[in-house]
Amino acid sequence: MSAIGFKNLNVLEDMLKVGWSPILIAVLKWMIVRYSKDHILITSAYREGDPGVHGINPLRGLDLRSTVFEDPEQVVEDINSHWKYDPSRPEMKVALLHDVGKGIHFHVQVHPNTIYKTKNVNL
Repeated sequence: MSAIGFKNLNVLEDMLKVGWSPILIAVLKWMIVRYSKDHILITSAYREGDPGVHGINPLRGLDLRSTVFEDPEQVVEDINSHWKYDPSRPEMKVALLHDVGKGIHFHVQVHPNTIYKTKNVNL
């Protein structure tokens, strides 16, 4: 199984300040199992004062380094083909590949209504 890394100790410290959404934990576990040959590197998690999923307690958003994956776009497609962010808002996605000025990376987010699309799977 793959290891999880952290960009630096500040990222680790900040993400330990709050609880984690059980759904975010399930998505991260799914990624670790599915992409066990890749090293998952968390570059950002909880950010105090952030108005989005990075600032919610329990934590509902992570940023991950995308360059460790051979085909980051395929990873985003794979995640979103297995996870539905919120059935009532199909335009919202669990995984995005974007650049907000600090380099291209994965943004992984969940909602209390996020579901795994395949039935009978034990996470």
